[in-house]
Amino acid sequence: MKNNQVPVSIPDDLFFEILTCLPVKSLLRFKCVCQKWRYMISDPSFAEAHRSRSTAALLISVPDLSSPYMMSSLVSLKDGEARRPIVPVLPYHRNISQAVNGFVCIYQQYDPSLRVLLYNPSTREHVTLPQTAVANLRFRFHCITLGFDPSTKTYKILRVWTRGEGFNYEIFTLGGGAWRIIDDGPFDGLTRKGICLDGSIYWADNLVMRNSILAFDVGEEKFRSVPTPPGALTWKGIEWDMIEIDGHIAIVDFHDVVESISNVIIMWKFEDPINGVWSQKRIPLPEFCIPKPLTITGHRPLFVTSIGSGELTLIPGQFFSDWYVFRYNLEEEKARKEVFSRSPENDWNDDFPLIDFCGLYAYKESVISLREICRLL
Repeated sequence: MKNNQVPVSIPDDLFFEILTCLPVKSLLRFKCVCQKWRYMISDPSFAEAHRSRSTAALLISVPDLSSPYMMSSLVSLKDGEARRPIVPVLPYHRNISQAVNGFVCIYQQYDPSLRVLLYNPSTREHVTLPQTAVANLRFRFHCITLGFDPSTKTYKILRVWTRGEGFNYEIFTLGGGAWRIIDDGPFDGLTRKGICLDGSIYWADNLVMRNSILAFDVGEEKFRSVPTPPGALTWKGIEWDMIEIDGHIAIVDFHDVVESISNVIIMWKFEDPINGVWSQKRIPLPEFCIPKPLTITGHRPLFVTSIGSGELTLIPGQFFSDWYVFRYNLEEEKARKEVFSRSPENDWNDDFPLIDFCGLYAYKESVISLREICRLL
């Protein structure tokens, strides 16, 4: 530096703004630069600001047909590239919960040990949850949903499991020590994926030929019924999805599309949870968005989610030659195809073209440390 040059001092708030725009991979390196940066990046307010600016991505679970137990592989679709993030080893892994604040739960629906891993795909950090008292008992299956109470900043994991008739419910609070039984759970099991929004977990299902929606208050740990969309036809089989779009729960029914009855999918959006108000929108799809017939029967032909404001993302249940999705802008009523190149650093096997049932997850990066949340440091 020349003698006449004055060192440049960058204000802390500007540093904060710059760092919140960077990917988690870079932030993990920058935490080692100095103690000041480490404290800044580790602060909860920084993590929240960073997540609000992160570009949403998709996590897709695909069956690994080369593994002896049909374990699953995760594929991340973001910024035009498909990657296979490193996932902690869990024998017979087949199931992943919906992402909440950048975290997912990994488990095996039929594993008698009932093991559950909480995983941050961005930091590759994972925590194994304590075993439940009912582990290794004979049961049919268990289903895991991750929830978050924004009023207390508390994460909770809800487990539904059954052995014989009826369903059982357990809950685990991160940092709370042990699983606890919930005695007043609904008789009908929550077997589809749940979505956590504004402190409540929502499930939708078709039980005994009737539409049903349930909600679970994460803070109060209480179930409640939610009014279904008035006039909605009975949701059939696996030809519909519950999604979050623009801060609302929505039901997307694409039965007529996959059955070649019409090119229209119907979206019911829960506009006002307090008064039970739903809106309906009919969405005509262009021909190039209609899913091709599957080469293997018994799998879902189409998945629907939302990772952008005012936009639906449609993913075929089977990839043929390219990895791609369709983006549908609800306001402009226009669709486009987005193709993803496969990262050369990953070992790809073209024998895994199918998406697992309930194997699609909207996701945002998170720099939050799992061990700090679980008080394991």
